[in-house]
Amino acid sequence: MRSNYLISSAFAAALYTSLSAAVVLDTEGLPDSGLNTSSWVAGVKPPLTDIFNLHDMQLAVKNYLGETQYAYIRTGSLDELTYHANLDIWKQIKLRPHQSHGRNVANVSTEQTILGTKFSVPFFIAPAGYSSFTDPENGELNLVRGAGNQGALYAPSILSSKSTAEMAAARLSNQTLFRQIYPWANRTRLINDFAEAEAAGYKAIFLTLDNPTVQGVRTRALREGAPDSSGTYSTDRSLQTAAELQKLTKLPIVPKGIISWEDAKMCLDLGFKAVYISNHGGRLIDTAPTAVEILLDIHKNAPEVLASMEVYADGGVRHGTDIAKLLALGVKAVGLGRSAVFSNAWGVEGVEKFFSLLKRELTTTMMLLGVTEISQLDRTYVNTKAVENLMF
Repeated sequence: MRSNYLISSAFAAALYTSLSAAVVLDTEGLPDSGLNTSSWVAGVKPPLTDIFNLHDMQLAVKNYLGETQYAYIRTGSLDELTYHANLDIWKQIKLRPHQSHGRNVANVSTEQTILGTKFSVPFFIAPAGYSSFTDPENGELNLVRGAGNQGALYAPSILSSKSTAEMAAARLSNQTLFRQIYPWANRTRLINDFAEAEAAGYKAIFLTLDNPTVQGVRTRALREGAPDSSGTYSTDRSLQTAAELQKLTKLPIVPKGIISWEDAKMCLDLGFKAVYISNHGGRLIDTAPTAVEILLDIHKNAPEVLASMEVYADGGVRHGTDIAKLLALGVKAVGLGRSAVFSNAWGVEGVEKFFSLLKRELTTTMMLLGVTEISQLDRTYVNTKAVENLMF
């Protein structure tokens, strides 16, 4: 009896230890992919072998990253309606495969040319501040190297832990980087940023125009004490002023943060080579429109924008199907920010897996749609009727 009691006590103790260490993870309503977290330990980074899509990456990082850091990356403004709309809009757009073209999809190319440079995929790592939160030691260098190894584009944020020169030095010999810059209130700082980007060999500038001196009120981040850079940006939101800034640099400036067809049309009229549609990941003004809604508005009111200049877009992209839908709506390249930052937790290997997961999904989607190259995707491959009533 005594030995049985001891065995039972040991079993109970082991069970208690197991249960106390078990992960109780709020999945935030993300789709159930069958992710098994039974072996995960809170505060410990799960193995990359557990990751099969970008939602898995987010949950894995949430499992081990500090609450302040996770809140900064994940947060949206106010009630996060735009953040969730970015994720939910894809459900309302249906893909329409075509067999009538009679294409042989044995060989599918995902290559895309962005501002004159050919990349292996039509999606890129979008600017995301404090990307080093998921790897404080190497920070953005992982993103540079991972993108380079995959033949993809990366546009580091000006709010990076590594300098403009350090990131440029980490790239491959044939790798192209773009640079994100804010129109600082301090003009000298802005001029210096332009000069540094040119000297370091960056090929274009994403000029973020959508947050004049204030960030959105991000309750989740404020609660956790996440960093706030409000007060340092210029209050001048004029696109004409942005066009004047082109005189300060030889690099093409791409206005980022465009969320209306009127502004997109003005960018075309002012001579910009490209425009970047973005609601800043739902982090600025809550209830702002999604990229899909903005694109449909452009198709209706200013189709010449899509015909005459390159258009990039981001917001809530998590799958290759999301990328295909934006490409079909006329986008030249698709940006992803949060998910790339999450992938950085596993270093260069994680960043490469981020690209490989999306490329596999996009390639599969293209084959099932009946297209062999990006240029074949157009509006006939998507049904947007459920969304068109949301247009302004």
